[in-house]
Amino acid sequence: MKIIAGELGGRPIEQPKTRAVRPLSEKVRAALFDVFGSPASLTVLDAYAGSGAAGFEAASRGAALVEAIEANARVAKTIQANARCLNLEWGYVLHQMTVETWLASPQQQPPTPRYGLIIADPPYARLDRDVLQRLTAYLTEGGVLALSHSRKTPPPALSGVELKVAKTYGDTALSFYG
Repeated sequence: MKIIAGELGGRPIEQPKTRAVRPLSEKVRAALFDVFGSPASLTVLDAYAGSGAAGFEAASRGAALVEAIEANARVAKTIQANARCLNLEWGYVLHQMTVETWLASPQQQPPTPRYGLIIADPPYARLDRDVLQRLTAYLTEGGVLALSHSRKTPPPALSGVELKVAKTYGDTALSFYG
């Protein structure tokens, strides 16, 4: 797997050695940023980071800061090793916990809008509308929640944000809320 575009374009990243992770393919990551545009100067949240590829892609394309959330300790070690290899320690923060724990942590209360882009790529079987709804409280004005989900699952209705674009790429659907 590699970073596709930006300052780090072409650089390889290791994939976690577990079947528990379903990284966004290069095609889907390219589509995500084709639809969203440039994350330059934005703060990005990569919820359910998995391989970290989506957050690394945002950093490569000029995001000011990428925060990532990953619960699996082995997977988090791979993400941290990739961040070091890509020299991203200065603009990349990894929270090793579940998204639900992150949302409930005292530092996140009350929710402060600070993310211009939130990338949510939960395991398909764990798509939780309530968690996604809670994440939208952290979007800045004009911010976007990009949700990756199974094409067999319709995008959930979320209050306070509108489904702007929904596209399908093989088995994966991307839904953009703003």
